[in-house]
Amino acid sequence: MNRSADWFARMGHALVPRGGVVVRPSDRVQAVVVAVFLVLALLAVPVAGVFGSDIAAQRGKQAAEEAASRHRVEATLLVDGPPQRAVGPDGVPGGPEPRDARWRLPGGGFRVAQVDAEPLSKAGDPVEVWLDRAGNPVPPPLDARTAPVEGAMSGFGAWAGFCAVLSLLYAALAFVLDRRRLKRWHEEWTLELDRRTRS
Repeated sequence: MNRSADWFARMGHALVPRGGVVVRPSDRVQAVVVAVFLVLALLAVPVAGVFGSDIAAQRGKQAAEEAASRHRVEATLLVDGPPQRAVGPDGVPGGPEPRDARWRLPGGGFRVAQVDAEPLSKAGDPVEVWLDRAGNPVPPPLDARTAPVEGAMSGFGAWAGFCAVLSLLYAALAFVLDRRRLKRWHEEWTLELDRRTRS
């Protein structure tokens, strides 16, 4: 915590020197870059908010369209579902697998196609299926309640990514400046040792 306070104090002194503090040109450059990056990070907050709102609106519209164009029916499995078995080295239980099922179409008649069957399910068991207007199996519609969450996560992710880029740029600049300062200090110290040796 003290190191962070000292760092901010050093950057503040570099921007506004006072009290006889010696400030190198590279310190001023570093402080100006920090100030600019902080301003950019703050300005990016409303931009990320607008981006997140757009994502939420798009997801909400998609959820409404899918809810209007898809309906749920109860199908009947024609064959047994997959056995219960572990998958992978961690022994994670296996999930649903495609199996043939049959369901009645709204206009009459039946349709047979593959649907996801849970492990240990048996032929004749009912299984929930989502269909489009043509009666084809489709994934369930998006949940409209998740749209604001997705928008918020997208907006925060965009802002965090932008801040990460700024942090990387600052780290690269600080590395270059530190190398130059260290080289300059080494040269000055070499000259001082040489001066003392000759005197």
